[in-house]
Amino acid sequence: WMGIGLGFGQSDISNVRVGQIDEKGYDLRRRKTGIERFGETPPGVWEAIEEYLADTPRPDGELLFVTKNGKPVVHTRSDGVLQWWQRLRESIGETKDTLGGFYTLRHLGATEYGSRSGCSIVAMKQWLGHSASSAMADRYMKPVPPEHRKLIEWVRSELTGRRHSQKQRPNQ
Repeated sequence: WMGIGLGFGQSDISNVRVGQIDEKGYDLRRRKTGIERFGETPPGVWEAIEEYLADTPRPDGELLFVTKNGKPVVHTRSDGVLQWWQRLRESIGETKDTLGGFYTLRHLGATEYGSRSGCSIVAMKQWLGHSASSAMADRYMKPVPPEHRKLIEWVRSELTGRRHSQKQRPNQ
């Protein structure tokens, strides 16, 4: 949910520490761009983080996600986020040709975020963690095509906590 609701990529997820995200917001400094990213934490994202921390408690300042050996989930020799994504994709009968890489979640989240009423190009760039160039932010600042509207509405309801009475995925 951090990929969808906060726009985090693999490196962001690997580097996030306990205390950088709470019920109200997040503060993630990105080495790649040097931009400090701030924003509100969607209730659905916070709920997922709380569930994770209940199962795997960590002290403030420690990496939120580590391997079973205590290493960052993404490091020079391995990408645990990518491995997780590949296993998940296979488990639902998809391939890299039918369902892209992990950044698919970030793109889905950016589409949802950019379609919000009142979303500005500045807010979109901050959400993406981008600096001067607005080319990618511009990509998401468009109305959602009708064929994708149901999916984006479902994502929004999951992120905001306004879930459907029956917890199910949208029909595709």
